[in-house]
Amino acid sequence: MTTSAPYLLGRFLDPLFAICVGAMSYYSYEQKVQRPAGHTLDELIRKKYDRLKNKKTEL
Repeated sequence: MTTSAPYLLGRFLDPLFAICVGAMSYYSYEQKVQRPAGHTLDELIRKKYDRLKNKKTEL
């Protein structure tokens, strides 16, 4: 008989929490390193979102 893994916040909130913590830690890393313009996480996500948005409008 196996026991279920304990959850910190809940079955669905734990992965969401992990993604948020990872994104925030990478964002703080970028602030320390001073990434070049056009290569920050914000700009890369914005470019990806714009591409998806443009692709939907073309259909």
